[in-house]
Amino acid sequence: MTDHSNPFPRCVYARPLIRAIDRLPSNIGRSSAVHSLIGSLDLLQSAASSADSLNRARVMNTGQASRAELEVFHDAEYVDFLLNEDDGSETSSTGSTTSDEYSSDSTESKCQLEQPLEDRQRKCRRLASDRKQLTFGLEHDCPRFPELPEYVKAVAGASLEIARELREGLADIGIVWDGGRHHAQQANASGFCYVNDVVLSIIELRRLPKDQSQKKIDKVLYVDLDVHHGDGVEAAFHSTSRVLTISVHYYDPKGGFFPLTGSSSASGPPAPSPASSHALNIPVSTPDQLIHVTSQFILPVLIAYHPEALVLQCGVDGLAGDPLGGRCWGLGLGQMGNCISMILDKTSSMDCKVLLLGGGGYHRANAARAWAYITSIVLGRPLVLNTDIPPDTYHYMEYAPSFTLDIPTVKTSQVQFSSKESDKDFKTTCSRLNLQLTALQARYKCKTLQETKKHSLLVATGSC
Repeated sequence: MTDHSNPFPRCVYARPLIRAIDRLPSNIGRSSAVHSLIGSLDLLQSAASSADSLNRARVMNTGQASRAELEVFHDAEYVDFLLNEDDGSETSSTGSTTSDEYSSDSTESKCQLEQPLEDRQRKCRRLASDRKQLTFGLEHDCPRFPELPEYVKAVAGASLEIARELREGLADIGIVWDGGRHHAQQANASGFCYVNDVVLSIIELRRLPKDQSQKKIDKVLYVDLDVHHGDGVEAAFHSTSRVLTISVHYYDPKGGFFPLTGSSSASGPPAPSPASSHALNIPVSTPDQLIHVTSQFILPVLIAYHPEALVLQCGVDGLAGDPLGGRCWGLGLGQMGNCISMILDKTSSMDCKVLLLGGGGYHRANAARAWAYITSIVLGRPLVLNTDIPPDTYHYMEYAPSFTLDIPTVKTSQVQFSSKESDKDFKTTCSRLNLQLTALQARYKCKTLQETKKHSLLVATGSC
């Protein structure tokens, strides 16, 4: 239960094995940059700062997940391949094999047969490993790298340990900025994600608490604010009503935008399944649309579903300047902070545990800025956006030219603004959301529709 005598939320902050996480090929050095800036801005407890009245997050040096913990969701064969450091392949730091391709040419095949048995066995193992890498998605955007086993165990371990702290009533809010790997599937990697710590942490939250005085977390609401569709988490909980997933993302399958899924027409199994309308997708194209659906849809769903825990994936690849998603949304840091503040304000009156996770974010300095700012919001003392970056922060020069917390604006031409076609698509999305919201309110017996009328989507009045 939440400690209402404490004016500040009790926040626990994961500091995992940064050395291994820093080696993720898509985000080299991001973990150390994030933790350095958050520490430099005096947002974490330390022996020197714990005595004054400012609220700071309790730091937890998290450990590594076990193989058994990973296999709670992931297939055993996939886990074995992830954790096996000597599988017969010789991989470079980019994950590509150093062995030559096998040739069907009869002369080359004859030469191969004449090679020593040990060499032929080694090449066979490499070929088998290459085939497994393809099967498990460990190529292209998810290459193998030397620290992969440590990385997987560190990310999963951090999210699992913080989930336990919340489940056992030792904290109200948990933060794992190295987590949020929402694309990983049960038996394959995808979209820079090798392990789905989101799914693992939701399962962990719903376990019976060891402390029997603690109320069991039954329903979990998952909200994904990454610019990419949270496909892995949605797939994991698609058939249950005990976890309701909402993904707000950019959607352009014709343009090839990854992962090509997340249409607003997809909302879980059809009725009369109990899980109908429990896997909701909200494609948006502008910051204004994101703010609109947060206040007019996500908050009413939170009220109607009334979960015991909220898991909030805070991917920051939709921020202006991000090399992968910045052109899609061009989101300002203040705008994203506003969305998260609205959600946290609502949960504070609901006795609802909150787990915040990271995710996408491919501009190292901007990801650090964003998660530092969100951490300050969580602690109830939001920093002003013109706060100076402390000079002792790692990669300090990457914060040029402003050397402040705010993310530099981009030229209008660098953002894909909403077209008439996308405006029409958004109206269609709003219409579907209105129907889904009404179904959820009826399902969970909201006292009256007037109770959430100010948050409802009123398409007929043109508010969408």
